[in-house]
Amino acid sequence: MRSLHFPSSPRAPFFLALLAIFAVAVASTGCDSRFEDVNDNPNEPEEVATKLLLPDIIRGSVNTSVNTAHTTGNLVLQYTAKVSFATEIDRYNWAGVGYWQPLYGDLRNVEDVIQLAQERDQPQYEGVGLVLKSWIFSMLTNAYGDVPYSESVAVQEGIETPKYDRQEAIYRGMLADLRRANELLTPDSGSIQGDILYNGDLMKWKKLANSLRLRLLMRLSEKDISLNLDGDEVSVRDAFQSITSAPETAPVFTSNDDNAALEYLGSRPNEWPRHTSRIGTFRTFKLSKTLTDTLKHFDDPRLSVFGDPTAASVEDGSRKYVGVPNGLTNDASGSFNGGPDFQSGLNFNRYYDEPDAAKGLIMTYAEVLFLKAEAIEMDWISADAQTHYQEAIEASFEQYGKSTPPGYFGQEGVSYPTSDSEQALEQIRTQKWIALFYTGLEGWFNWRRTGIPDIDPSVDNVNGDEIPVRFRYPESEQSLNAENYQAALKDQGPNSINTEMWLLE
Repeated sequence: MRSLHFPSSPRAPFFLALLAIFAVAVASTGCDSRFEDVNDNPNEPEEVATKLLLPDIIRGSVNTSVNTAHTTGNLVLQYTAKVSFATEIDRYNWAGVGYWQPLYGDLRNVEDVIQLAQERDQPQYEGVGLVLKSWIFSMLTNAYGDVPYSESVAVQEGIETPKYDRQEAIYRGMLADLRRANELLTPDSGSIQGDILYNGDLMKWKKLANSLRLRLLMRLSEKDISLNLDGDEVSVRDAFQSITSAPETAPVFTSNDDNAALEYLGSRPNEWPRHTSRIGTFRTFKLSKTLTDTLKHFDDPRLSVFGDPTAASVEDGSRKYVGVPNGLTNDASGSFNGGPDFQSGLNFNRYYDEPDAAKGLIMTYAEVLFLKAEAIEMDWISADAQTHYQEAIEASFEQYGKSTPPGYFGQEGVSYPTSDSEQALEQIRTQKWIALFYTGLEGWFNWRRTGIPDIDPSVDNVNGDEIPVRFRYPESEQSLNAENYQAALKDQGPNSINTEMWLLE
């Protein structure tokens, strides 16, 4: 070992003396039991408070949902279209999508909330944690199919290579957790702090738990399976009915005040996440021709909420909306209809210029009403489908500060066909598609089940004229969790955007 060398100088004796004093001090305290006490930082808590974890979980998961809707979900379901450059996603050239890692990161914190709540007898935090866990896992399994669930790093510490659970088992787990959350979230279960979604309102969390149950159960509508309900095996239909028939014990959303919508602020870290992108990049997202033409056909006032009139029409005072076909090449999209000044972009003020104007949508009252209307037409529950359908549309208008235009419900394609259940379902699902604008990937997930709206693949797609039905697993899984990754492919099929998951079989 090389010895320390102090240079020869008039100050050398001072340094040697100082070193000797330091050595004595270390020797006299090195075995002193008070060392740890002396080094405790009174300003640093030894355990993380549950309330400190919630804001980042809510913000992180909602922002991931918003970002993925912006870059992928809105394109594949033709709410928006991409122009000018980097149009590959709109043409289904899907590589890695930044969805997996951030959501599993949030799930690690969710599991901490649940475990801490159980240890400290905080049922209110456990209930909220179970709602968030179920919602985040629903995004993952609906996007990828089979994913790590029972052995995921969010559930069991120390498991670095978790197995992939079958999607059916994940759905059963999510529904069970949401039922448990409904039981835990009671008025006397305690207050909630750190809640940037509902400001500590436990009843709204309870309603969200049960509303999410309706969403998941409807997604199982094509599956002939039974579910455990209070020890009994019941059908998906009966499970749905058990919620809608018990508003006192299993309440769902009853107004737009219940919407699970994260309100953004005008500054970081709680501003609309896409506000940090370049203006030029933001402007390359235009309204899709599919959505634009549908809203124009119905003279629907939500058109001015979702998008802007073309710059050229604003200048000449005519205010026209022109959507862009999905999947055009860079050159074709940039020159479509005469160029960017003659194409309608996203509502600039709402989604960029005023970062606190947009909201991060998890679920809305309008969606709950559409779910009920659909269930009525499917003979799952007894009520008036037309009333629920019209109230759902009105709730969507109200959500955006709009009133239902006179004569709106009398139009062909909107007027409710009381004697034609198949047509009624098509209209319910079409209006639901409109109402799900910018609600994560829900429009895409719902389309895979229903085929509504009846959209054509994007124009110059590179996927053999097939609309993608899932995300690819990230490349990191192939190297870091190879054995379980290969087992998942054996169970589900190739790691392709065209491989149908269990829900779609």
